[in-house]
Amino acid sequence: MYPGILPEDDWSFTFREKIWPLIDENKFKSFYDENKGAPNISIKLKISLLIFMALEKLNWRQAEFTFARRIDWMNATFTAFGEAFIDHTTLFNFFQLLEKDDTAYKLFVDLTSRFIEECNVSTNKQRIDSFFMLGWLATLSRYGLFKETIRVFLQALRKNKPGLYETIKDELSKDYLKDNFDLTEKDKEKANKKIKEMAQDLYLVKSAFENHKQVKHYETFKTLLQVFEQQCSVKKDGESSTKDEKATLNSDKKIKECTEVSTKAKETKHNPGKVDTEISEFENKTSEDSNSDNTLPEIEIRKKPQGNKIISSPHNTDAAYTRKRNKTVVGHKGFVTETCDPNNEVQFITDLNLEVATHSDAKEISKVEQRLDDNGLKPETLYGDAGFVNGKSILESETKDIDLAGPSSGRSQSFEDYEKEDRPHDIADFEVEINDETKELKILSCPKKQEPLDQERSEKTGKIIVHFDRDICAQCSSQNRCPVKIGVRTSTLTVNEEQYTGAARHDKYMSDPEYRKECGIRSGAESLVNEVANGHGTRRSKHKTEERSKLQLIFASIACNVKRYIRYMDKCVQNQPEMAV
Repeated sequence: MYPGILPEDDWSFTFREKIWPLIDENKFKSFYDENKGAPNISIKLKISLLIFMALEKLNWRQAEFTFARRIDWMNATFTAFGEAFIDHTTLFNFFQLLEKDDTAYKLFVDLTSRFIEECNVSTNKQRIDSFFMLGWLATLSRYGLFKETIRVFLQALRKNKPGLYETIKDELSKDYLKDNFDLTEKDKEKANKKIKEMAQDLYLVKSAFENHKQVKHYETFKTLLQVFEQQCSVKKDGESSTKDEKATLNSDKKIKECTEVSTKAKETKHNPGKVDTEISEFENKTSEDSNSDNTLPEIEIRKKPQGNKIISSPHNTDAAYTRKRNKTVVGHKGFVTETCDPNNEVQFITDLNLEVATHSDAKEISKVEQRLDDNGLKPETLYGDAGFVNGKSILESETKDIDLAGPSSGRSQSFEDYEKEDRPHDIADFEVEINDETKELKILSCPKKQEPLDQERSEKTGKIIVHFDRDICAQCSSQNRCPVKIGVRTSTLTVNEEQYTGAARHDKYMSDPEYRKECGIRSGAESLVNEVANGHGTRRSKHKTEERSKLQLIFASIACNVKRYIRYMDKCVQNQPEMAV
């Protein structure tokens, strides 16, 4: 298309010949109405530009600017010189459409499967790791959270229903929409006092609008309700309850009257004098009501927020706070898996996902294996660190015919402690038997070769209760190191298959250097995380919602695989023998 401008081995030729044809536009047709015609700009072009953005860590305006000036982008997308223009809002609107379903993830799977097939890549061995995708929001204290939550709601209320805003504004402790708004307070006493005042304001706003037909459906109001329920509680007593109901009734009455005034104002917009009179009458009535006995109940601040998903910011209710060592993390947790067979000439990312920051690695591993199986990319061995590997996850992987390899969690990996002669005994030190068919565990003897008196599985807990002779255990030299509990009449060991599997894995990892060497291949996942997070811009989210942040991770992973595929194909071309003349 541009003879002589680009070198023959430029990446754009590989993209247009190999990758461009793999983007199936028909899979995106559900986003468009058949009766309104086709989109003005090619879907293939928009998908390609999203991939290019992830390749070079560009934002929307930078993508618009770059497309009109990059010959290689034009060549890769079959775009004629002078026609390379796309508005950044068009690209962003298409990106928003993709969050409706998993079409973008299916594109990732389709492209990855083709790359793996063409490059003859084995998926038998894979490795997984996780990383934090930081949110763009600042870390808010309770003081900042209350203040910003109220401000965001009042801003929406003023925009949509100015009459209601003017009414509620005068009842609050401060003007939340004034200039120079500060979300911090260094004086601890002042901060605590203002937090209590803002808790009262939260309750007042909640009481005023929770039954309003329109306002109660505002997303900002729903967030305000969640913040109040998670952070505050209403003191329960007879007096407070009565006052609570009275305050709510008075607020509802005011809001209803204010709504009527707003409606009349719209109907008589050509008669401002009449509108001013009605609003003045309403304000006088509000002033009279404020003198009545409508004291708000006492609001208590919870010591710890309650709820499964604590809101950290009104701007991004999906983002969560968590801690890793001494570092506070705000945002989400990303999971990436790639092939790692040493015989592969190139490795590809095979799976990805994004969860809340508090999501544990051990809970995700089973989902990863299921997705890999569904996509036809199931490994024989999956390498993970101690965060992913425990007794439960090992057994669950075995049911899928996957060997989950790596050190078991919850145990020290200090070789000095493990090799000490007086180290505490673990379940793995007991002699056991595992039934080949039922996979049930049976204890044969303790580390000192004492056989159990009896053992049975508890119907309540599902664990195996093993009894030993108390007198023998009481005289044992290892009683202080043994997990068997010596009671009044008998000695008891409580164990299940998951505990034994985790302990046995730890014992294998610590005692077998060959196995440790094999598991060392997982360390390559650290460079994968660095490539995806830092090389393709997913260390920090560009978006407010979890769905769009996940899309950001999807296109970063696609871009990473595209880059690896192009480099591999170019290398294959360079290594081809020259044709005989």
